Amino acid sequence: MTQISNDNFRKNIGWIAFLVVAITLSSFVFACATPFAALAAVGALYLKRREAFAMVGAAWFANQFIGYVFQHYPQTTDSFAWGLMIGMGALAAVQTAAAARTIWPGVRFAAPVMAFAASFAAYEAVLYATAIAARDVSGFSVEIVWYVLEVNAVAFAGLLGVHAIGRAIGLAPAPSPVAS
Repeated sequence: MTQISNDNFRKNIGWIAFLVVAITLSSFVFACATPFAALAAVGALYLKRREAFAMVGAAWFANQFIGYVFQHYPQTTDSFAWGLMIGMGALAAVQTAAAARTIWPGVRFAAPVMAFAASFAAYEAVLYATAIAARDVSGFSVEIVWYVLEVNAVAFAGLLGVHAIGRAIGLAPAPSPVAS
């Protein structure tokens, strides 16, 4: 029993590391539109809740590191606050996706759809509330939110495909139990 448990742990850690690297590399392309909602939804579907939180947290940290070190984000209080709220939004996305995936448990395609929709809504809600508090909602035009949705939807589809391939070759974990 311990051997199986250790093998699953190693598989999950390896898979988490792979996904974090994949999303981190997207930070170079998308910067502020890094698909955290997509990653949070995939984490909620296939990992234990604490693993999903750890994965999204690691991806957020890597994204911030890339932003401040390589992309030269401004080192201001406002910038740090936005970075923190992006992290909070990503963690809220994990929690919301984990809850939403249980809404229609008998419908095969419903869990991923519900997890992604809830994840994206939670992520954007945290950022929108932050924008309201900062008195600058200019980053929430229809065009910008649509672009962020497109990036996340494409990333989500890609992550689901990569996960299916990973499962087929024995690298990715099976869906996590709903009560994790």
